[in-house]
Parts: sequence; C-alpha cells; structure tokens
Amino acid sequence: MITLKCNMKYLEIKDNKGFYFDGSEYKEIDKISKDDLMVLLNSAETDKFEMDTYSEKTIANKAHQIIYENIYKKLKQFLDNKKQFKKETDKLYKDAITKYSVDLKEEPYVDSYPENEEAEDTDAEDLPF
Repeated sequence: MITLKCNMKYLEIKDNKGFYFDGSEYKEIDKISKDDLMVLLNSAETDKFEMDTYSEKTIANKAHQIIYENIYKKLKQFLDNKKQFKKETDKLYKDAITKYSVDLKEEPYVDSYPENEEAEDTDAEDLPF
C-alpha cells in the first residue's frame, strides 16, 4: 500500500480566531502548551508543513493575535532556515564520524599466540638447554 504525505495546515485562522493542530485535532491558539509547541516544531521539521499567514486584521481576539503572531514568526524563521540547519547538522555529524570512526581498511591485529588453541607438544630433547 502506498501512502502519500499531503500538506497539512498546522496553524490556521478561522472565524477570527487562531488555531493550531496538536496532532489529532485543531485547538484554539491560547490553549497551546509547551508539548504542543514541540509537536509543531517536530512537524515543521519532518512534514509538509503549512500555516496561514499572520494578519492582525484576520484575528479579532487580541490574545490570539499575540500568541499566533509569535508562534508564526518563529516557525516561519525555522522553516526558512531549515535547509541551512540541515547542512550544519550534516557537517557536524560528518566531522564527528570522520574524527571518531575506525579505518577498516587497515590490517586487523592478529595475536600470534591465540589463547584458545592448544599448545603444541614439545619433546624435552628439542630444547636447546
């Protein structure tokens, strides 16, 4: 079965109020919690993220205006810089992997006297002393 990820609107302005999508339903923006903000941020990172553009004229409730505007600006900034963040984190991990990885092309060290093999029988006559 093939599933297609479609664009999802996570911030929405409707009926002169601001709403956010918490992963299962839309809620009024003034009810948002820090966990809900993390859901929005994680969704902005991975999903096809959409949001209604902030406009003071489209939201009548002053509290909704302030909260929606601030969240909108931060998420927009994150989305605008997402490619740059990805490049920086990829470089950071690449540098760490290069620094701490083992070169597997080198010949591995082999103990010439393995502990698991039984010792060969030696005659006392063969000893030089």
